[in-house]
Amino acid sequence: MEKIEIPDSIRCELEEKGGIDGIIESLPDNQKLKDIVSIARALSDPVRVRVLFALSVQPMCVCLLVAMTGYAYSKMSYHLSILKEGGLIYSRQEGNYLIYYPTDQGREIVERIETL
Repeated sequence: MEKIEIPDSIRCELEEKGGIDGIIESLPDNQKLKDIVSIARALSDPVRVRVLFALSVQPMCVCLLVAMTGYAYSKMSYHLSILKEGGLIYSRQEGNYLIYYPTDQGREIVERIETL
């Protein structure tokens, strides 16, 4: 491997952490990285963040979410599917309705965002 010139302060810290191999070993595994990306994707749209906040206040059916946002049912279904894929919400069938709820992780994220 080619020797890389780096500042002494960085080299010393890097050596304390086991070098580049030590840093690599401390990184999340591929599945964890995929989970993080999925959450980041779910939170990358203001509508989805608004929906997550609303569901943290009150579980809702899609008709209420559509009324709250003014989005078409098809667009809201898309946003809900992204939130589900991110593990931030889940739904439960009640009669003819799907009721959406935040997961524990979804609630935790809302609480953390509220402190920003």
